Amino acid sequence: MRKAYWLIMALLIVPFPAAAQNTPQVEVFGGYSHLLGDLNNSTFNLNGVNGSVTENLNKWFGGTLDISSQFGTEASYKVNSQSISYGPVFSYRKNKSFVPFAHGMLGAVRGSAEYLGVSKPEYRFGALLGGGVDVRLNDRVWLRLIQADYLMTRFSSATQDNIRISAGLVFRFGQK
Repeated sequence: MRKAYWLIMALLIVPFPAAAQNTPQVEVFGGYSHLLGDLNNSTFNLNGVNGSVTENLNKWFGGTLDISSQFGTEASYKVNSQSISYGPVFSYRKNKSFVPFAHGMLGAVRGSAEYLGVSKPEYRFGALLGGGVDVRLNDRVWLRLIQADYLMTRFSSATQDNIRISAGLVFRFGQK
């Protein structure tokens, strides 16, 4: 009887160390995005969506492909902007309830006609620098409480300093 007791206790305890290892192989994020655009030291607001796929190479380092699209009105014109970028992500996974992260990405930004004063749709270089915090809902679904990014663009021969704020759900797949 005593051996059965210890066997049952061992079986109950063994799964907990595996649950504490919270490094997924792939994370897929999707959610709402707000872009605070910069135009000659005046600002405008665009709303849209942001999505990303992150492959974690180890507990703290991975690569992220980020795609976003925002829509709105600037100077009474309907405008939109899309971006695609890729770069490294650094995660701090010491707590199993939340994971702060930081990333830096390079890519392209497309602005529609009248976006930041351009006369026709244009593609330009863009750089993202930022980070955020993911909060655990369950083993596979997390809430991206906030992701804040500085988005540098160059339209109309000028540099724009934009801010993008995102929030949504993160789906985690696999284990590292």
